[in-house]
Amino acid sequence: MTTQSKEPPANTPAGAGAPPTGTGHPPHPAAERDQDDYARSRVPDAEKRGAGAVLSVLVGFVTAFFFPLIGGMYLTQNGAAATWLGLVISFCVLIVLALIVSRTAAREGLSSQLLSRGTGLGSVGSVLTTVIYAGTFVVYAGTEGQILASSIDLIWDLPDQIWFVAVGLVFLPMAWNGISSMTKILTWTVPVYFVLLAVAIGIAWDRNDGMPSGLFTAMPEGAVGGVAGTIAVVAGLAGTVGINPFEAADYNRFIRAAEFRRKAVISVVLPYVLLFFLAIPLGMFFTLITDSFAPSVYFVGLLGLLPGVALAWISQIRVNLTNLHISSVTFTSASEAVGTSRLGRRFWLLVVIAASIALMWSDVLGNLNVFLEWTGIFLLAWVACVVADITVVRGLLKIVTGPVEYRSSHLRRYNPVGVSALLSGTVVASLIWLLADGPVLRGLSAYIGFAVAFAVHVAMAVATRGRTYFADPSDPRIAVNQARTA
Repeated sequence: MTTQSKEPPANTPAGAGAPPTGTGHPPHPAAERDQDDYARSRVPDAEKRGAGAVLSVLVGFVTAFFFPLIGGMYLTQNGAAATWLGLVISFCVLIVLALIVSRTAAREGLSSQLLSRGTGLGSVGSVLTTVIYAGTFVVYAGTEGQILASSIDLIWDLPDQIWFVAVGLVFLPMAWNGISSMTKILTWTVPVYFVLLAVAIGIAWDRNDGMPSGLFTAMPEGAVGGVAGTIAVVAGLAGTVGINPFEAADYNRFIRAAEFRRKAVISVVLPYVLLFFLAIPLGMFFTLITDSFAPSVYFVGLLGLLPGVALAWISQIRVNLTNLHISSVTFTSASEAVGTSRLGRRFWLLVVIAASIALMWSDVLGNLNVFLEWTGIFLLAWVACVVADITVVRGLLKIVTGPVEYRSSHLRRYNPVGVSALLSGTVVASLIWLLADGPVLRGLSAYIGFAVAFAVHVAMAVATRGRTYFADPSDPRIAVNQARTA
């Protein structure tokens, strides 16, 4: 039976089986570990959970209005056939990446930030990825919060700023106790959400006398279609493909490693089947029937004011709990690397909520597209580094072996293997995105950056022979690894 991996102390060769000597700072008491959801350490076997608990959390983001919104937008801009093909391609890429990263997270019990430290970025080098990763979820939180504020304003007309603050603060008690309370809230709201959604689908179906005929073939006036349209959809989903392997990993680390293979269909594949082939196509369905791609408009039109606003609140509460939790846990993991380990998850939860309120005040919805396009470039370069390390550096070539080291005291602050790969992929893709004239090349920029980052990561690992993965040049694990590749 596979058990949770343990890291050897710095003066013990990998595989010697000795327990860790410490993490470089005093261990957290049990209560604090629960509060931080193991943001700075491995998840112990006693805290592992079932696939159903992970599914209930990951399905939370599937219910976001953002995904029906982009489904309707892609249909309008690129046509139905190109949208479906882009969804299939993006889904396949995402599932492969998510399974690789989530399997490792389950085996190691590490969050995406801690995993990135030991897979080539170093203790401080991984902080750069943290800022973008957690920052993206903060932007999502502000976006979803602004949608919530606009929906409740339909019932009670108050200045927007009052609703922004109220919406931000309402999540504080819900997310305060971490994944344990989140799982309950997300589970309890599932029946209400699906009942209201089913009623909306039924009303739309009845108004249209059945399924809209153009769900797979519609080509709205002005839509691009063809290869260019498909690539436009793939490009638009690059951020989703880049960020979700890490989001899946952050929750699948709570799955027992021995059970991951048979539970991965539930904890990894099923949430994204629902996302790509239910949530996004539902936006296409409603857009064809209502001639609007804004969920806050067509749900109110179909259900009426109060039920439509209720559906919006249930949907956004579910997804925003996930946004706030992931961003606060990620900032907590990163804070230890820069010497602020006493700032726990609850502190960062307060910071994230304050930041999301500030984003609502600055109209984050009106300035979202450019930010999300570029973060897709960065996130795919990051996932390329981690996947290259797991599959090639550690898997195929075995340049580095043994459990992933995550402790700051045993890692280099900056590992040139991952940092150079991350920067190379991001810079190349960004230049193509900024300078390319044709929409095809520009649309593929994030995936070109992925390929560059993957290749540079492997090349640097081969060139350094694993010497840069540990802080101490005399660490016996370096000699063990070099003997394997000699």
